Amino acid sequence: MNIILIILGILSISYDFILIIINPGTFWDIVFSFTHIWLALGAYLIFVGIYRIKTGHSFWSIWKKWIKRTFICLASIAGIVAVINLCLILNPAIVSTNETAEHVILLGGGIDKDGKLPKSVISRVEKAADYLNQHPESICVVTGGTLKWLPYPEAPELKNQLVKRGVAAERILVEDQALDTIQNFQLSCKMLKEFKDASTEEILNTSTAVVTSRYHLRRSERLARRMGFKNIKGIPAGCPAIYVLHSYVREICAYVKLNVRILLTGKPRILL
Repeated sequence: MNIILIILGILSISYDFILIIINPGTFWDIVFSFTHIWLALGAYLIFVGIYRIKTGHSFWSIWKKWIKRTFICLASIAGIVAVINLCLILNPAIVSTNETAEHVILLGGGIDKDGKLPKSVISRVEKAADYLNQHPESICVVTGGTLKWLPYPEAPELKNQLVKRGVAAERILVEDQALDTIQNFQLSCKMLKEFKDASTEEILNTSTAVVTSRYHLRRSERLARRMGFKNIKGIPAGCPAIYVLHSYVREICAYVKLNVRILLTGKPRILL
């Protein structure tokens, strides 16, 4: 058992390093990367394994009963909350192939220090391009600004990749200021208003498809509906297998955080 803990710890730390290597960022981007949860988990597992080998008893045996019971209770609640939120995340509303969305919003999902999109974002681009080429009347907004610690905005490169895949440049609006999903929708709505000379209400009532990774789709739709988009569905994109575990763990945390924010502040609110 102790050796298994140490092996799992080494695997967890290795996972962190692999994620960093395949999607390189700047120094500070790497320092503050969410992937380091795997580094922390790995270090903890190795510590517990070595502690058990050296002392011959469990690390938790040194804690008082009320501390252990409190931890078990909190961990159980966290586990139940995580499972409930995962079930929601796995069931977004999906655009059918014969549905035509007047607006398509392609969400950015990261860019590396060399200005290249990772494979998970390229997958979003490919899904968006397939849909736009099948529905030539749809207008697309590519949205993604310059994230903290990174030198390039995402949106211009999203457009470049769409154009390479046959989507006419005049059908693509570039929104390069958004720093999170809420701003993605806020600024995309504003851009569509200006492009179509329409009211906010008209944009919010128009059929809209959001393109993002499948794990991110449910949260994106929830945010959009909170902000007033009345007819929104998603086009899910896949992500490389190596990212799946990390992406869903991070998304569970983000979805729980969103629900707590809505409960405590009522935000985000409708754009009207």
